[in-house]
Amino acid sequence: MITWIRSATIAPGKTGEAFAFVRSATKLIKHKHNIMIAVGRPIAGNPNRVFWRSEHADMAEYEADHRKISTDGEFLQIMREAGPCFVAETTHDEILQSV
Repeated sequence: MITWIRSATIAPGKTGEAFAFVRSATKLIKHKHNIMIAVGRPIAGNPNRVFWRSEHADMAEYEADHRKISTDGEFLQIMREAGPCFVAETTHDEILQSV
């Protein structure tokens, strides 16, 4: 099992817009590509962060799924529009393999 986790810091005053983007993006990805992405925020530590998570059977499935997302024009457009909602250079990805 491969688990992908992305985190990003929400820009000051942009929490509502950031979560609107997250809801819109995950709904679009589920509808168009049947890829489930879960979203969460910390209840301890820095509450101005958001986390995305998806699970994939193996690395090949992860790569195929994320290729679909990263080449989807509609997703890329809403992602560009959401840029100001996040602090630049705070996005962090982890790709984990179950052991």
